[in-house]
Amino acid sequence: MAEAQPEKSAQEEIADLERLLEAKKQSLAAEGKAATEREAFRETFRETYGEHFQPKVILPQPVSGELPHVPPAAQDELNQHAQALKAQEREEQLEALIALAFSKGIRQAADVARQATPWLMDELHDRLQDRYYDQLIQSRKLRAM
Repeated sequence: MAEAQPEKSAQEEIADLERLLEAKKQSLAAEGKAATEREAFRETFRETYGEHFQPKVILPQPVSGELPHVPPAAQDELNQHAQALKAQEREEQLEALIALAFSKGIRQAADVARQATPWLMDELHDRLQDRYYDQLIQSRKLRAM
């Protein structure tokens, strides 16, 4: 059974992504591949969070009869977010999910988007890459001061 990872704040996720981005840039340079920082960041973001934006595959029930356990409170919260999203316009849905990603984490936002609609998950993935990249750039400016 997969171990649950603790939720990270947006600042912690950005710091992790920044560290991974530096490693990715060094790896690309060592391979002699040229990529802009934004392209390297997109690849890093996809490698780090891409699995959370994939549709869930429904597997046959395990032979032991044991089902993966999702805490009811967490499932209820995901359902509430998904229902609230369905009542909003597309752009409002995306902004609400982006706000959720920055407040509760990328994984939670991806789970909510998955329950809403597949296009929302894909669009959220693209927008979050851009927003987190912008936040990474902003955090660099703040540190330089």
